[in-house]
Amino acid sequence: GFIRQIIGWREYIRGYYWAHMPALQDENYFNHNLSVPSWFWNGKTRMNCLKYTISQSLNEAYAHHIQRLMVVGNFSLLAGINPKKLHEWYLGIYIDAFEWVEMPNTLGMSQFADGGKLASKPYVSSANYIHKMSNYCEDCHYSKSEKIGEKACPFNSLYWNFFIIHKPKLEKNPRLAIVNKQIRDMDADLIKDIKLQAKKHIQNIETL
Repeated sequence: GFIRQIIGWREYIRGYYWAHMPALQDENYFNHNLSVPSWFWNGKTRMNCLKYTISQSLNEAYAHHIQRLMVVGNFSLLAGINPKKLHEWYLGIYIDAFEWVEMPNTLGMSQFADGGKLASKPYVSSANYIHKMSNYCEDCHYSKSEKIGEKACPFNSLYWNFFIIHKPKLEKNPRLAIVNKQIRDMDADLIKDIKLQAKKHIQNIETL
C-alpha cells in the first residue's frame, strides 16, 4: 500500500494489469458463479442503497467510489456474483471505465477474485457501514439493524455468511482477525439462522 501510494495509484494499477493479464480476466478465487440480477439494468430493488446507486449509474454513467466499491461491489461479492460478469457490467456502465484500470479495481480490489494479489483483504461490510457512510438506510424497506427475518437487511446475513462459508480461505488473514473471532464466539444456532437467511436472500435475489 505504501509503495503504490508513492508511485501513484494509476501507475500501480496499469503495471498490475499488464503483469497479470490475460489470466486476470478469469480470476475467481471464491468460485462465485451467479449472474448479475436483472435489476442491475433497471434499479428496481427494495434495497435503497442499490436502487439509488444503480439508477444513478444507469442514468449518469457515473457513481462515487464508495457507491461502486461498498454498495454495488460489496453486495456482489457477498451474494456470490461471478466477478467477470460484474467486471463486464462496470465496463459497460461507467463512462470512465477503461479496461486497464477498471478490471484490476473490480476483480482485484472489489471482488478479491485474485485471492489477494492487489488487496490484502476483501472489501465487504454489513449494513452498519453503509448507514455510516450514507443516508440510504433511513427510508429503506429493510431494517439495517436486523440480521434475521423478512425485514432484515440482506447485507447483514450475507456479510456474516460470507466469512462463515469462506472460512478456509480467510481465517488466517491477520486483517480479518476480529471478524473471525466474532464468528468463533457466535452461538451455533445463530450461525445456522444466518446461513439459512443468507441462502434465502441468494435464492430470491431477483426479488430483493
